[in-house]
Parts: sequence; structure tokens; C-alpha cells
Amino acid sequence: MKFDRETFKRENSPGYIIHRLDSLLKLSLQRAFQSEGFDFTAEQWGVLLRLYESEGIHQSELSARAGKDRHNITRILNGLEKNGYVRRVPDKRDTRRLNIFLTRKSRDIEERLFSIVIDLLERAFAGLSKKDIREMRRIHNHIIANVESFLE
Repeated sequence: MKFDRETFKRENSPGYIIHRLDSLLKLSLQRAFQSEGFDFTAEQWGVLLRLYESEGIHQSELSARAGKDRHNITRILNGLEKNGYVRRVPDKRDTRRLNIFLTRKSRDIEERLFSIVIDLLERAFAGLSKKDIREMRRIHNHIIANVESFLE
């Protein structure tokens, strides 16, 4: 595809459209959580989600899986730990390393959080078929691979 000056008009800009969607989804998710009595950000949800998939991993591994840098993951974990959702435990083989575990509190709300997110996604993707969503994922993953290749 060739780009020209029309590409840079806001309504045509792929970067703007992707950024706008990201911002709206994050805001919608935070509001959905708040309406159910949870004070979570989309960033915190992303970290909790990775821990629901595989808890007890080292903070640096969690950082990589969540796509967050060292400083951001520390900030996010500080908030989650302060509110009783995660705990940091020194690694048995290397006490300088901290492994991250979910607390009972975060386990108790797991299904409610997933329900909130699923409801939001169903509303956000209303009118799109499974095929549309698969194609969207394919396209986004292709662009991600392209960009990652020239960042290496």
C-alpha cells in the first residue's frame, strides 16, 4: 500500500484510528469496572490477566508478558499490592528475585472481572462476525510483525 498526504488526515490515519480505539477501550473498561465497584485501570487488568494465566512468575517475566517496561510494571504492581490483589514473594533460589502471586481477594473476584470484560467486548464488537474479528487480528498481528522487524 502506498501512503500519501490523505493518510495524515485524522479520519484516515491508521495510527490515529488504532490509538483512538485503544483509548476508548481503556476508558470503557475502567468505567465498566467502576460501575461494578472495582477501582481497576486497564493496565492493572492486563497484569491481573497475565497472572490469572500463570501466577508465581518473576516480575521481569510478567513485565514481558504484559508488554510493560520495568518501571511501569513496578508501579502497577505497587497499586495492586497496596489494594491486596497481589503479593510479591522472594524466589527460593534467588531471594533478590520477586515472584508475583494472586491473593485470595483477586481469586474471589476473577469470574466477576472476566464477566465485565466479556460484556464490554461483546458490546464493542457488536455487528462484527467471528470472521471479521479473525481478519482484524490477522491484520493487526501482521502490522505488529512489520513494525517489530524494523525495531530490532
